[in-house]
Amino acid sequence: MRCLLLPGMDGTGALLSDFARALAPQFRAEIVAYPRDADWGYDELTDYVRARLPRDEAFLLLGESFSGPIAIRIAASQPEGLRGLVLCASFARAPSPPGWVLPAAWLGRIGTVLPIDRFPARLTAAAMLGPWANEAWLARTREALATLDPAVIRARMRAGSTADETAALTRVACPLLYLRGRHDRLVSRRSWEHIRATLPRADCVELDGPHFLLQAKAEQAANAIKRAFAA
Repeated sequence: MRCLLLPGMDGTGALLSDFARALAPQFRAEIVAYPRDADWGYDELTDYVRARLPRDEAFLLLGESFSGPIAIRIAASQPEGLRGLVLCASFARAPSPPGWVLPAAWLGRIGTVLPIDRFPARLTAAAMLGPWANEAWLARTREALATLDPAVIRARMRAGSTADETAALTRVACPLLYLRGRHDRLVSRRSWEHIRATLPRADCVELDGPHFLLQAKAEQAANAIKRAFAA
């Protein structure tokens, strides 16, 4: 079965290669990389992904972090062949970090004034990976960030900070698996609790990992998906 992987905020999919390999042989992973120079919001990105769905073939759809709302929108339309939805460190409604008390939309506003192109890769890697931020992942994170247009990242931050796909989530008919990192510093447990309250039959697997769960815990995350969607 194919598994379409929708990447997080960077949109490149460059950090998903280890996880894609770990899904084999049960799943043939296909990373859907987003255009690097288009400051699109969720409407345009959803259309972009929808045009790349498999035809006449069963598939899973995985939305990592930022891409969760895209995956939910597509799953809500119940496309032919969709066998399951996986959300990893993601959300249906604009997320906030653990302990954050201000409205989630403030995160998008902050993103509009941050010097994203001058933000140290080491700090980004630390936020995404925590104690799993070794030198190898730092180098890969730096390489991915170097290819990004700051305007594109700001557009995605605005989209994520105002997202609300709660209504679409109620129309998801396929099984839903949520993967959560126990040490996620960016998306708090509230995002999973909101999904569970909206779609009580959704299942959650919590792993001992950071926000970049598919990077730090590729094998464990892949095995959780294989167990949940075993033929």
